[in-house]
Amino acid sequence: MLDFKVPGTDPAVQHTVETRPKAVAAWLGRLPFASPADVAQQLVVALHALNRHALGADDRSALLGLYRPVVARATASLEALLAESGVPPHAHQRQTGTLLRELQLEHGIGYKQLLLALASRRFGRPNPKHLAEASAFLLGALRDLQTACYLTYSPLPAGLWQDMRQVFQFAQSTGLADTSSEAVPPASLIYRQALLIALADPPHMSHAELVHTRLYLEQFAGLAQLATTPTSARGFAIRTEGDDPPSHFAASPGEAGIWVDTDALCRHLHETVIRLRTGETLRRIGLPAGMESEITQTLCKRLLKEWGVNTQRAFRRFTTPGSTVEVVAGVSAIHRLLDPQPHAQPIDPGKADSLAIPDVQAVSAPAAPVAVNATVWVVSNDSAAGIALSGTPDAPLNLKVGDPLALSTDQAAGWSLGVIRWIRMRDARKVELGVERLSPQIQPVSVRPLRGRRTASPEPALFVPGLNALKQEDRLLLPRHLYQIGMDAEVQHAPTPYAITFGRLLERTPSFDLIDFTVLEDEQP
Repeated sequence: MLDFKVPGTDPAVQHTVETRPKAVAAWLGRLPFASPADVAQQLVVALHALNRHALGADDRSALLGLYRPVVARATASLEALLAESGVPPHAHQRQTGTLLRELQLEHGIGYKQLLLALASRRFGRPNPKHLAEASAFLLGALRDLQTACYLTYSPLPAGLWQDMRQVFQFAQSTGLADTSSEAVPPASLIYRQALLIALADPPHMSHAELVHTRLYLEQFAGLAQLATTPTSARGFAIRTEGDDPPSHFAASPGEAGIWVDTDALCRHLHETVIRLRTGETLRRIGLPAGMESEITQTLCKRLLKEWGVNTQRAFRRFTTPGSTVEVVAGVSAIHRLLDPQPHAQPIDPGKADSLAIPDVQAVSAPAAPVAVNATVWVVSNDSAAGIALSGTPDAPLNLKVGDPLALSTDQAAGWSLGVIRWIRMRDARKVELGVERLSPQIQPVSVRPLRGRRTASPEPALFVPGLNALKQEDRLLLPRHLYQIGMDAEVQHAPTPYAITFGRLLERTPSFDLIDFTVLEDEQP
């Protein structure tokens, strides 16, 4: 039997709910879609009232059918607004994220009530098609709530995975798990999508990677198969009870009731990586619209690792009670931290006459330095590869996966370089970060691209000294918009500037490019 927690009928909203389909359709068509937050707020209010109004199953199904495409449109608009959101978010980002989760939550409650009503009809047998569609729509709403929480770095609501498991088991017990219709794919496919998103380790993903993963699974999740026992070496044991999300370490095959076989999915990912590497287009490969080649190739490698084998830690982690670290995030902020002196800014030669400056190479007066404030974090654990941090920052730092960090446990020892690899929020304020160490030392430099002229403005960057023990050469960490392979540039690096040619791209995140380089004319930094 289905056992959902749903709100009861509220007499206070009986006279405020519009239940006439024509009137509802007209109202939905008049919503101000140019303002996604306003649309979402109105939809949340309307669905909240509808979910607390007594309705028959047929009437509720008809109304939810009208709301469903509008909810999808509003959701897409809110997700676009969150593309640059991090943690802790700014006030408007926090509001947008809350609206997104509330909208998906109320949408799911509506389908819970519908499925309960269909499954408990007192007279006659329920229509199998209606049961299959209601089960699939409910699983889709719960999966979308799951994704909304990942996109906003928020904890999953209590009971989410328990609800998804019982919906899937209900669809299985009624023989409808693989029944599809023109309106919705089968419940088993949607459940596989939810499982695979969780197993992809969303805290390690950027917003774009999460969106691309969802696009990929919409088309290829069917390559993963569900079974009662292991059918290949690639796969994961999935519990059928409880509210814990699936993970690489959640259960052994003997303890779980479901095995998700990812062998065919991983073979497709491997083939996709090879074809992208040889220059084939996404369209020729058959990948869905909306995916980008640069992100997709890196993402497929990551998913192949996550869905291919059970991951193990490379280094043992140690607890560090009472230990703290100071953190500064972002290329520009780290540069100002290490080099707080103001620098003269070049003036465009085309504007020199209007400024009454005869020398076209003249420079403006030095700008006042912008203060850099470090935040203090507690070190949860430490290893040779990185550290886990936790804190409750007062300011909206807007940290994201892939942001570079300057780290210091002792001012006398200087600052080291790290990068955020995963982010979680336990509640509205507490943030947890996973940071990989990149270098024990960093130095501030300015990089001026030489694109046939020497009038380009210098850009703040970071010089990352090589490590002989790891056979690493010197590297540069650049802001994302600057790198072009083979481009010449001038590096202002105390005590003497020098010219370089950009070499290989060693790593790219949404916040920086880490590259190697060649010094021209045998100049040495």
